[in-house]
Amino acid sequence: MFIAIILAVILSFLSILNANKLIGLKGYLSVKSLTVQTTVLMVTPIVALIVLSIVIFNFHSLYQERIPHAMLVLSMWMLVTNSMFIYRNIKDKNPNLITTIVLGFMSFLAAIYLTPLDRYDKLFNSHYYVIPLAISLVFITITYINLIRIRKVCLSI
Repeated sequence: MFIAIILAVILSFLSILNANKLIGLKGYLSVKSLTVQTTVLMVTPIVALIVLSIVIFNFHSLYQERIPHAMLVLSMWMLVTNSMFIYRNIKDKNPNLITTIVLGFMSFLAAIYLTPLDRYDKLFNSHYYVIPLAISLVFITITYINLIRIRKVCLSI
């Protein structure tokens, strides 16, 4: 449990650091490409959350277990796609890509590891479902704040 919280803090820090790297390249980025990419990155998780909610409420039980699990895995995939988005846009302009690669790799491994429900249950037992829910809400909030910051700064040329 403690390791999951430490990992969440590290991933949050890396996500903010990577967004700052992209914002630092404001004048060197394609505005049209950035507009489309950030729009897709902001709309897709909302659609996924709606679909997950419908599936969980209509076809499953154990809501208190499945909702935090779905939110945590969704937030991990959001971090992966966010790091891929940042890597794609700064790879030619910034030689210091190690934090972007580390964020993508760590988020990818966490998403793959936590996707099966039995592994998730080993890490978070029934008394601690509020922790993965809080971690996922923090990740989703940070991702949206980063995307809004990127849109605000880089698209206001």
